[in-house]
Amino acid sequence: MAKKQVKKAVKKTAKKVVKKVLDSTTIDEKIVAEYKENKTLIDIILCYVKCYGGYVLAVLAGLAIKPHLLLGIGLGIVAGAWGWWSTCGCKLCKGGNETCCN
Repeated sequence: MAKKQVKKAVKKTAKKVVKKVLDSTTIDEKIVAEYKENKTLIDIILCYVKCYGGYVLAVLAGLAIKPHLLLGIGLGIVAGAWGWWSTCGCKLCKGGNETCCN
């Protein structure tokens, strides 16, 4: 019974210490400030990952189809879904513009 009380006390103390450390740090504010400073570069990188990530998956699917048939088929399906997802938002019918990466 004493062990359970000790474990509860340690857990409670650990939670207090973690909360105090998280409240005293401003790392989240620093990350937000850094993102706001480099917003264009980060947005460009994310845009190119969105636009060309499907091609990378398609190449990986082609390379993986001979040694692992199911893995290759799975990657091919994911590549097709990624391609549909990345171009669907760019179509005028969805309210987007013709080019996503400006």
